[in-house]
Amino acid sequence: MANPNGNPENLRPVQTKEEAKKRGAAGGRKSGVVRRRKRDLQQAIKWMFDAPAVTPLANNLSNIGIDEKDQTNLTGIIVGLAMKAARGDVAAFKALADYGGFNPDKKQRDKESDARIRKMDEGFYHPADSDDDDEEPDDVLIILPDNGRGDGPKPVHSQRSDHVDGGNDGGQD
Repeated sequence: MANPNGNPENLRPVQTKEEAKKRGAAGGRKSGVVRRRKRDLQQAIKWMFDAPAVTPLANNLSNIGIDEKDQTNLTGIIVGLAMKAARGDVAAFKALADYGGFNPDKKQRDKESDARIRKMDEGFYHPADSDDDDEEPDDVLIILPDNGRGDGPKPVHSQRSDHVDGGNDGGQD
């Protein structure tokens, strides 16, 4: 991928099919190298997390009542985060809440997903592209997130394209 701040004169367009093939093969090899490096790093981190805690950490974990079989580096990290959170570190608290499944946004998304699945199972959920012509389509309300400057877009009302009334698409002029 070209650097957007780079010098466009350094970019050379592909001249032949052979050159395109050669560049594509080189990119594929590089992609494989990067994927293998990322996989190896993930395996090393997993190994490090699962490794038994070393003496100073193991002693600390023993002092707070963690069983010897559960004394891993990951347990030590979690305990350390919990101690920082208890001292008032908000970032540590948020990390623990996210990893522990206490993120309210994720809980809300999960609830909505479960409700959609339940409605589908009960036969009440009809996706927007369904062919149910016996019901009149609902208006769609699109709200874009605020950009923090207070000059963000206002909500745009729209209707399905097959239910346009007199050429008015319901959008802003």
